[in-house]
Amino acid sequence: MGSSQQMPTMSSLNSSSPDDETTSLLRADNMGTKSKSTASSSEITISTLAESPSNDEESQRSDEVMKKKHTWLMPFFVNIFLACASFSIVMPSLSPYLIEVGASMSYLPRAVASYSIGEMIGSVAIGSFYEYTTRTFALGRGPRISMIMSILFGIVGSALYASAGWIDGNRYIAQYFIVAGRFLQGAWTGGQQAIEQAYISAAVEPSKRVEFTATLSTCAVLGFVAGPTIGALLSMIDTTVFGLKIGANNAPGIFILLANFIMMVQTTLFFDGKDDRTGEIVDEADEEEQVDSSSGTSGYKPFNYMGVAVSMFLFYIHYYSFAIQETIITPLSSVLYEWNALEVNLLFSCAGVLSLITSFAVRLLARHVEDRILLVASILIGFIGSAFLMDLPFSPDLPVWRFLAGFSMVTVAFPIGRNVVLGIFGNVLGPVNQGRWMGAMIAISAFPRIVGPFIALELLEMVNWKTWLEFGICACLFFVVFGLVIQYIDLLVPYEDFLDDFEKYVKRNRGNQIQQEVYSPIPSPIIGRSSAIVRKQRVQS
Repeated sequence: MGSSQQMPTMSSLNSSSPDDETTSLLRADNMGTKSKSTASSSEITISTLAESPSNDEESQRSDEVMKKKHTWLMPFFVNIFLACASFSIVMPSLSPYLIEVGASMSYLPRAVASYSIGEMIGSVAIGSFYEYTTRTFALGRGPRISMIMSILFGIVGSALYASAGWIDGNRYIAQYFIVAGRFLQGAWTGGQQAIEQAYISAAVEPSKRVEFTATLSTCAVLGFVAGPTIGALLSMIDTTVFGLKIGANNAPGIFILLANFIMMVQTTLFFDGKDDRTGEIVDEADEEEQVDSSSGTSGYKPFNYMGVAVSMFLFYIHYYSFAIQETIITPLSSVLYEWNALEVNLLFSCAGVLSLITSFAVRLLARHVEDRILLVASILIGFIGSAFLMDLPFSPDLPVWRFLAGFSMVTVAFPIGRNVVLGIFGNVLGPVNQGRWMGAMIAISAFPRIVGPFIALELLEMVNWKTWLEFGICACLFFVVFGLVIQYIDLLVPYEDFLDDFEKYVKRNRGNQIQQEVYSPIPSPIIGRSSAIVRKQRVQS
């Protein structure tokens, strides 16, 4: 490096006095904390400072502050549990509800797909809105406003869904109410997920993001498991309130409406949104952020586009496998083994318990096992499970034991992959507001659930309900993504570590072509950010 552009030392990092203890600790975490996944640097840089005794003490103090500051966990727990319970409550009563209002069963795929379409659009739109409000409004207001707006979509959607049963004599309006209600409910849950994941990335240090994501996922699984039980109780309702009939089919809509009101109240009271400080900007000295100008980067930071792309592709594969399984397991088990509804429900109940145990296990393993090891494990388990579900050419049928073993492995692979990929994805993006990116990630997860059911059934019918084609494709996808992850595993690291490796590469390869090699054409919140711009607390209005 040139003499006028040295890497930041501890004195330069502390040159501007912090506004409070939390701001100082968060800045130290963002700029100096090393992940458990990277090697130490031989230079006196941010990475080596993270390993010094003084920095270790500061990191411990930061952990203590962060633990005290995680008051947002309880509102998130409640919101996630109610949202996931609401989803699983609706599905068993959706087709009877359409029949009740006079709609044709051919309308069912639209009603099912409208939820996932709403989830795709809502996650991107509300995630972008979250990023805008966090950057524009005073500290804490952006996340709160975004979450409240997301819940408002759920309130309107639930009201439409519940009121469809009260429309007499016009089945077209009634069925449109159901589809529109499911669309808005999807927008609500998609936006909520984008906000929650972006907030975790801002409020939690990189080494803890997988653990926190797994903790929230546990609440989601509890909601999915509790949903059918709540739905069974709602199915017994048959009454009239203020002249409006409430029965088994529209009672879930009433429950979801009440759940959204509970979420609105507790979010307003207990979620302050102040842990996301990514919108705070002021000028600072060039030498604290600027990459060596001799590299030709002109003060702009590189973007880990391959790490982002691999994370997104892997996330899609896990959700594709999940969508295939939840779509075809019921008809497949009926065709192959003649299982009745009770046996199928028992199978999915066991799957819910297995997912819950896996989420707990991931939360504990994340404290002791490196994130990328868990990532590779999820891929291998998914691959083996898909292979087990393939019927062999020399075997006329798929044995029950292989069906159960493969089903169990795919069930285990999904929560591991989802939680770990989201945590790694947040680390790869770095210390910036991730609303749009998490929105895009949630949209990717919704897409397989739109096209998956159509593809899955078509493939089964093509080969006369043999499973080798369906799950052979899944196994091939897992195999391909395994190769990609192994090839680019060194890029699936926190952005600070990626930047540190980039700076070492620049030192070894001084030249003007480096910028062309590492810059991505994908728009990024990191690309184009001036070196003189850093995050700092803004005066609250």
